[in-house]
Amino acid sequence: KVQRPGMEEVVALDLHLLKMGAGPLQRVLSALGTGLNSDIVGLIDAWGEGFVAELDYRGEAANAKQFQEAIQGTPLRGAVFAPPAVDACSSRRVLTSEWIYGDRLERSNAGDVTKLCSVAMNSYLTMLLETGVLHADPHPGNLLRTPDGRLCILDWGLVTSLKEDFRIAYIEHIAHLVSGDYDPVAGDLVKLGFVPDGKEEEIRNSEV
Repeated sequence: KVQRPGMEEVVALDLHLLKMGAGPLQRVLSALGTGLNSDIVGLIDAWGEGFVAELDYRGEAANAKQFQEAIQGTPLRGAVFAPPAVDACSSRRVLTSEWIYGDRLERSNAGDVTKLCSVAMNSYLTMLLETGVLHADPHPGNLLRTPDGRLCILDWGLVTSLKEDFRIAYIEHIAHLVSGDYDPVAGDLVKLGFVPDGKEEEIRNSEV
């Protein structure tokens, strides 16, 4: 994986243009009374931070290594893995990793695909609820079934780090939904950052 020359400048310009338009768009939406409470500028800043981080391929190599080490302490050890990087041949703009032979999971005709789908789901739940580092690009092209029947997760450039308080709030939210205890759900959504602070009563009084 080799980065095109000048990519950082291109990304910086794109983000600058997006931020220039975000402020006026936010004001127009507020004036129209659309009810959209999202901080558009904040969303662009958060998205841009992640996008810029992806341009440093050393982070991608470190993310894959972190997942590989973390998964060893779980029942998924030996069932799922991330391709190791070749550090001696990698840098900020060049990533060299072990070549993985396999079929895209959704195109495989192997009889264990259903099992590997379960492995994938459990892998993401483990990342979400235990390790706190979530692979954030789980499209079908990044999930391979290897010839020996293991699941390989590719492309670790985009990950999300989840703090412990977020993971606890998420577990509580799921528990409230499963148990049918819906009164705390509005507060859960605030803790998770999906709803602005102070909007709990508005949600409780809505019919959603």
